[in-house]
Formats: sequence, structure tokens, C-alpha cells
Amino acid sequence: MHERIEAFLRDVLCYQGKNSGAVREGVQHLLTAYEKQIRDAENDPRRALPAAQRFRKLCRDRVVEEIQQRTAIPSISHFQTVLSVIDTSASE
Repeated sequence: MHERIEAFLRDVLCYQGKNSGAVREGVQHLLTAYEKQIRDAENDPRRALPAAQRFRKLCRDRVVEEIQQRTAIPSISHFQTVLSVIDTSASE
């Protein structure tokens, strides 16, 4: 799963510098796609949803780590937007 988390992080970086609406839409699309991959890879259907939820939490933790490590305001702002999308879509 670690590889997918890092791939997700690389993919969200592609949206850096875009307007916030594009970032939000792109990150939501990426989350949906990666979570589907996680669910589809799970052999036991009862474990598919918990695996996708665990992936989301690990992505969130990784984004928080990036925010803490960054020093450039645009990068921090970008990852805060990404974090907002992760948090908002988790509560839906």
C-alpha cells in the first residue's frame, strides 16, 4: 500500500499551481480511483471497504507529514487544500 500512497502524493503534486477548484476536483477524482484500486485488489469483499478507509487515513497522514516538512507557502497551501478534500470526502 505504501507504493500507492506515494503514487497518490506524486499525482496530487501535478495539480499544484492550479486553481483551487481544479485541485479539489482532481484530488477527489484521484481518491476515488485509488480507493477503487484498493477495493478491487482485496480478495475478501468484507475487507474491501476497511482497506479503502485505511488507505485514505494513511494518505491523510502522509499529506500532514508533507505540510509539516514544507517551508514554501504555495506548497503548504496546496497540501492544505488536498487535506481539506480528503477530510471532506471522508465525512460524506
